[in-house]
Amino acid sequence: MARRQTLRGSTLDEAIDALLAQMISSGVELAPISRPEVQRRLGLTSRATLGGDRGDRIEAARIVQMGESGRDPDGARRRRSLEERIASLQAENAALARQRDKLFEALSVIAHNCFVNGLDVESVMAPLRNTR
Repeated sequence: MARRQTLRGSTLDEAIDALLAQMISSGVELAPISRPEVQRRLGLTSRATLGGDRGDRIEAARIVQMGESGRDPDGARRRRSLEERIASLQAENAALARQRDKLFEALSVIAHNCFVNGLDVESVMAPLRNTR
């Protein structure tokens, strides 16, 4: 039974480069680049072998692959800062307040038109009330 020879040194570097080139050409949908995926495909058992310069090459290849697919390389990994979340929620709150004001204005126009036309405002507004 022939055992597969372990990759080391420059042989490992060449194998990583060839695998990364193949994964980049395959695209992010079929072959997303990550350290665990490269480790699995090369049959490595130690994660330490993909640190340092090799890890930097894997990360650079991941960025190239994401760029070629039209995705932001850091978009999926980056979490919005607290200030960005606060600003987003404040903008959403302002939009909801404007919407509420428009609805109140529309209700007052309906009530005014009912009053002008001699309709009972209470009976017209009854379906809009919360009936829970």
